Amino acid sequence: MKKKAEDARQSERINHQVLVYIEEKDDYFVTRNLSENGCLILMEDPLPEGAEINLVFSLPGDRTLRVKGIVKHTGKGRDSIGVEFSELGIFRKFYMSFLKGIMALKDGKAFYDAIRDTARPNKSRKLRKTAQKALSAFTVIKTILVVLVLVAFFLGVAKQRILEKDRKDVAKQMAAIRGSVVITMVHRQETVGLLGIPVKQYIKVEDAESILRAIRSAPPGKPIDMIIHTPGGILFSAYQIAKALKEHKGKVTVFIPHYAMSGGTLIALGADKIVMDKDGILGPVDPQLVEGKKAMPAVALAEIPEFKKWDKIDDSTLVLIDQAKKSLQQVRNMVKSLLADHTNPKVMRKILDRLVGGHVTHDYPIFPDEAMKIGLPVSTDMPPEVYRLMALYPQPSRPSITRTD
Repeated sequence: MKKKAEDARQSERINHQVLVYIEEKDDYFVTRNLSENGCLILMEDPLPEGAEINLVFSLPGDRTLRVKGIVKHTGKGRDSIGVEFSELGIFRKFYMSFLKGIMALKDGKAFYDAIRDTARPNKSRKLRKTAQKALSAFTVIKTILVVLVLVAFFLGVAKQRILEKDRKDVAKQMAAIRGSVVITMVHRQETVGLLGIPVKQYIKVEDAESILRAIRSAPPGKPIDMIIHTPGGILFSAYQIAKALKEHKGKVTVFIPHYAMSGGTLIALGADKIVMDKDGILGPVDPQLVEGKKAMPAVALAEIPEFKKWDKIDDSTLVLIDQAKKSLQQVRNMVKSLLADHTNPKVMRKILDRLVGGHVTHDYPIFPDEAMKIGLPVSTDMPPEVYRLMALYPQPSRPSITRTD
């Protein structure tokens, strides 16, 4: 077995191929067309299509890379199989791409050797020098690019880790000062990944899962302070969070430093007290029905029969009207369940009219003074720790600001 492995490595050095050891075959095989997605493996007795296999690639410096794969027959011959990699992490993907680049260099060298052997002696010498310079320059450039990519990646990871630690430190300070459990739900665009692409965030099912765990872990009787900054999101996830806050046996305060629209407002209704920045905003919670790429207000859909006869309305719109009426009633019931125990009927009607009545657009800003007028438990006594925490959620791009004193 050792001799066979050494022969395989020798073959790799001679033929400029990357070899792979397949555990299911207990043998080494030559690979072609290697990429981060898969490769072609030369094999006299191919494995059946769909088989899961464990591969061990022989890398420079007597190192190995373990990868799982699935056999995908390519039809390029009976003595080969196509393999699609699975469970390949970002570092392995990067290394596979790098390895493919090395193979391309080796192919270029092999091409140069072939030309050198067939060329006339006087031209071969010039061609050799030109090829050597080109290959050396390409190798240097590729090495520099690889180093720059790795440095950029690790700097990004380190920066994110430092930010997360600073955020936790500020949250802990706020918890110590107020004697509470601090929970944050900040949906600010952040640059992620190697290229720094900004990703939009909103209330998702995953938010509900993690925040529900945090709420349940708070000891009974201990206050909860929740900082919200969100454009909204999935309605039932927002209601899950609001309901959990409502059921907590202890004072719950929601802090809104900038905005908590739609589902964010619904979550705030589950608190005993809402603290807003003087320029912070809430928003209506009237449901929006999505049809294709369009979001349509449920209130407007429900009112279509007032302007159009039933026999003139198409079937798909009839379905939307039915769904709109049901969703409006459901959201009204959600708001009532969150406010019923500390809101009288008259105030409840004002709140429902403003938040669910459809008299304003879904992105209408409700500032603290209006929120107080309709009867919500709002104040503007914002702790400085909340602003310090929000400063640690930088936007991917900042506007140009000029200040004169």
